[in-house]
Amino acid sequence: MENTNRVLLTNAQLRKCLAAARSLGRKGVYVIAAEYTRFNPVVFSKYCRKFLVSPDARDSEKYCEWLIDTIRENKCTVLFPMDDDTMDVAIKYRGRLEQFCHLPIPPTQSYFAVCDKAGATRHAMESGVSCPKTVMPESIDEIERLCKITADMSFPVIIKPRRSSGSRGTRVVETREDLPRVYAEVHRNYPFPIIQEYMKKGDIYNVCLLYNRNSELRATFVQKEVRNFPIDIGPSTVQESVICPEVVELALKFMEKLPWYGVAELEFMVDGRDGKLKFMEINARFWNSLYTSILAGVDFPWMLYRIAVEGDVESVTQYRPGVFGRWLFGDLLHFMLNPERLKMEPRCFFSKFPKLHDDILSRDDPLPSVGLLLACIRYLPNLDMWRFMFKR
Repeated sequence: MENTNRVLLTNAQLRKCLAAARSLGRKGVYVIAAEYTRFNPVVFSKYCRKFLVSPDARDSEKYCEWLIDTIRENKCTVLFPMDDDTMDVAIKYRGRLEQFCHLPIPPTQSYFAVCDKAGATRHAMESGVSCPKTVMPESIDEIERLCKITADMSFPVIIKPRRSSGSRGTRVVETREDLPRVYAEVHRNYPFPIIQEYMKKGDIYNVCLLYNRNSELRATFVQKEVRNFPIDIGPSTVQESVICPEVVELALKFMEKLPWYGVAELEFMVDGRDGKLKFMEINARFWNSLYTSILAGVDFPWMLYRIAVEGDVESVTQYRPGVFGRWLFGDLLHFMLNPERLKMEPRCFFSKFPKLHDDILSRDDPLPSVGLLLACIRYLPNLDMWRFMFKR
């Protein structure tokens, strides 16, 4: 029986939006998806009942007006902002949007406390959660004194934008002499990025959490990143669901004094120098590998929808370990550029056990792969779009 409620999902170009559309659509929810281009996987999904072309969310006021008109005309009950750009609009105009729909997003003050990497790092340190050694320039004077204020840091170091998705804008600096030049290059596009010590890479864990409107924890899930692209600093292309109470404890310690509503993903990495888990960042929205958690038994989109509409859900903390999810395109690029490609486990091709579950390819819902192919053909000469797709 079809659900009478309607959900509007933004950012249909992203595979996490497809995962949410399939999750909700299978439960009978009427799914409406939106993106500023028609060339995307979600528009081809049988679980997307209606697709709309939206303005670019970078024009926040225009996008907000479009959201309000769309929500009213289509009688949408719930809005899920699926990425940083649309989340920023929802946070900025939440007072207007909440007049017309449920908006399960973090409190404004909490969001701004941790939405950039500098604020998140400060919060982690104040919460007693270990972080890499970090320098956070706040003025031009400090930029000019970079070599001096990083004197106690060993090289290489890594420069990270305060606000960006995946590895966009991230640069590794090998020598102290190169730091001012590289920092200035990143600063031009991402003002006042942070500088962190470059740790010897260890296992990376993503802790995914869900809170109700009373800031009560309702779901936990942990995945380990198995492969990445770009190989050294890029987002994951293969993830494995794992049981890791230690990293969950650290994530909850970080969130303890931070009022929250909705989802959050916290990233921790094992420091290869001392074997300790270090906090890296927090994402205040759905993560691109969302499908892996759903397969493992924690259906975050469906649970968040029910919290928004019904008020609450029962807690889910048990799930299946050993479930592997994959972003095929990214994994193919990893395979091509990894000199150890034939030794990779799980294998990129013909892997029977463990089985790799693709984020887009599906027997039950096959047409989104056509949408992805068309998007690739359409944007083949567009370098900016390829950077967007492969630096998440």
